[in-house]
Amino acid sequence: MVIVQLISAKTGEPVKGKRVSVGTTGFLSGGVTDRQFTNSRGEVEFPKIGPCNDGSIFVDGDRVHKGKIEGFNRLYI
Repeated sequence: MVIVQLISAKTGEPVKGKRVSVGTTGFLSGGVTDRQFTNSRGEVEFPKIGPCNDGSIFVDGDRVHKGKIEGFNRLYI
């Protein structure tokens, strides 16, 4: 499972209601998840994917992270 948490870089507060998806690369495991919205803690869970060494995290269609995807990813936007 991969969890993404979005935090406001200005306020330090969780960001609710943002559309997030995760893209992974790999011959058999590559692809982009369905978009999900962050909850009141700024978090969204992707239970069908695991951590990987090469992926991307998208927020509202814009890539905000490229590289290693951990089990928990806190991003300041």
